[in-house]
Amino acid sequence: MPTLTRSYRSLLLPLLIACLAVLAGCGAAGSAGDAENTPRSVTHVLSPGEQVAITATDTLKLERVNDSRCRKGAVCVWKGYVSYSFSLLNSAGATDIVLSESMPGAASSVSVNHLTFTLLDVDPATPPALNAAAPTYRVKVKITQGALERP
Repeated sequence: MPTLTRSYRSLLLPLLIACLAVLAGCGAAGSAGDAENTPRSVTHVLSPGEQVAITATDTLKLERVNDSRCRKGAVCVWKGYVSYSFSLLNSAGATDIVLSESMPGAASSVSVNHLTFTLLDVDPATPPALNAAAPTYRVKVKITQGALERP
């Protein structure tokens, strides 16, 4: 079996270590880039007028709640629905977003650019009684920041 001379071994060992270091560095850089590009989700609970920063440049504000559901004790010709109107604010301006589980033409999940807004829970879940005061609405929204396309 041929053997390497001591001079070849002393050259190959540092070269092998350098190659492994370069490969490890490439793997780490790729992993860090992938981690930055991994979709992330966060959940917020908002009442009308409240806003929350969701990225360094984007803010979500719950503008208003439209509750046309038939109140308990009322006689109605249709069931009605509740919808939540948001504004997505950033340097480009404002984008209107409407989330609803039952409103015609609306959806419980909407995507705008790299962000997806999903209606998770609403309070109150049922309409108030006929003569009751307007409830304090709260809505739980999951915001998922999707992976950005790489150039």
